[in-house]
Amino acid sequence: MTIRVTDKVWKNKKGDIQYGYGMDGYLAENLEPIPNFLKRDWDCVGIVTGSGLVRVGKSYLASQIGYYVAWLLAGGQMDLRRNPETEYKTFINPGGVLKKPTKPVKFGIDNLVFSPEDLMKKGRELPPNSVIMYDEGRSGLDAKSSMTALNRLLEDFFQECGQYNHFILIVLPDFFKLHVDYAVNRSHFLVNVYHDQNYKRGFFNFYNKLQKERLYEFGKKKLGVTARYNSAHRNFYGRFPNWIPFDEQEYRKAKRLALKKKELGKRTAKIKDQRDAVISLYKRDMNLTMKEVAEVMSEKLGKKVGVEMINHALQDHQKYLENKEELEILQEEMENSQEE
Repeated sequence: MTIRVTDKVWKNKKGDIQYGYGMDGYLAENLEPIPNFLKRDWDCVGIVTGSGLVRVGKSYLASQIGYYVAWLLAGGQMDLRRNPETEYKTFINPGGVLKKPTKPVKFGIDNLVFSPEDLMKKGRELPPNSVIMYDEGRSGLDAKSSMTALNRLLEDFFQECGQYNHFILIVLPDFFKLHVDYAVNRSHFLVNVYHDQNYKRGFFNFYNKLQKERLYEFGKKKLGVTARYNSAHRNFYGRFPNWIPFDEQEYRKAKRLALKKKELGKRTAKIKDQRDAVISLYKRDMNLTMKEVAEVMSEKLGKKVGVEMINHALQDHQKYLENKEELEILQEEMENSQEE
């Protein structure tokens, strides 16, 4: 059963004022104890995945979970009482707010990070008992090296920032690519998002700590996404709306900025030696031919460099300059938006 949670005021696409937003009742009940858990000097980790797919809505559901927990941490309280006399123990007062937050609800663009390095930084900067949503994005886990780096940095994060008792949401396409330490031992629940047979979004399965462990243990042994995610029984399933609790354009801009930084960083590391050598040579003598540049670079680097490599290096450098310019524009737009 879907209920409305929080007293957040927002406008829909028609401009109508809305209060609160829809959330599956079972999900709201499972998130409700998190503030008390954090106050006992623990951190809490939730995982939101997308059945190995991208663009299925996992970031939307994760942000809804994040805002709800931040609302609870700010002092809000929902009426989650159920009527034991009804057939399905329905809620007595669905959507009823028992208590409004006594402090500002701190969950917005500033609580989102898109790289393990930024997660570490944000974990240090934010006050204890904060909500941090780490969104791995659409292309961060497509290589074994990326997965290794993520697991290593997560280990560093929990060793250093576990003392701050944050609620961490890890959003990534595939649950089974996480190391067992975080997929099973450190995390408290898994929410796996999927689409139906007609490719309609907005569905999820919830796994508690026990079922999540079974899913990981049995699923890792199977081939195929469907077989893996059917390796254990879900605790319950539900629906979620196509809505995020902050400005959608700002969210997309922040995500694009993070992806651009990642792309720029990878490209910079790859072409740095070639680019610097090419620029140095061209500055020194603009009359050099491509063949002459290759010969001088071969001597400078101590290895054979062909004309084709010189051509690729120049193309990569041009692409680098274009990405760098776009990155600077995005950063300026984000800074201006925050100032406003």
